[in-house]
Amino acid sequence: MSTPTWHQAPLFTSLQSAQRERLEGMAGSRRLDGGEMLFLEDEPCTGFFVLVEGAIQLTRSGTVPGTHPTLAVILPVSSFAEAAMFGGEAFPATATALKPSRVVHFGKGPFLGALREDPDLAVAVIHAQAVWLRKITQKVQELAGSDSLERLRNWLRAHLPEQGPFSLPVTKKALAAQLGMTPETLSRGLRVFQDQGLLKVQGTLLQKKGPL
Repeated sequence: MSTPTWHQAPLFTSLQSAQRERLEGMAGSRRLDGGEMLFLEDEPCTGFFVLVEGAIQLTRSGTVPGTHPTLAVILPVSSFAEAAMFGGEAFPATATALKPSRVVHFGKGPFLGALREDPDLAVAVIHAQAVWLRKITQKVQELAGSDSLERLRNWLRAHLPEQGPFSLPVTKKALAAQLGMTPETLSRGLRVFQDQGLLKVQGTLLQKKGPL
């Protein structure tokens, strides 16, 4: 299995080899232990990141004191925090590694400078962002129009291989937060699919047994 690389992220799908080489020179790699924070909500934005290994949870302070709702769970290979960089804002959330992870950091100054100097690079990044935004909009519409069991079914369809076991990339609690449900609802949903003979569940190992 090949090692994931930062340029596999959707943000960089339109780049030419020369453009990737230019960005490679400003890419800095960092490893995180499980539970380690990458950045805190309201800290000055230093740039953006690409997750190549592990999982990152983005949380934000809730309206109820002491609560920190999950905004997203980032899985490889994905970029995040670009909006804060382009908008000249602070990080809008806290990023925490859910397990040992590796991220690639692109500093704000060098990256924005490269976009100013290379219009083709800027256009390629804008195009990738537009495609990503359309996908996110579609996902939001799907989430808004489906119940918790259907959201779980759609996630399983997108991630489970046709054959062989599949290990959940994050904890059930983190996956439940990503899908907008409680861990108890997630567990009930998995039991429903298992009782229907569609899924085999052993802890965090899942195996598809029938068409979901």
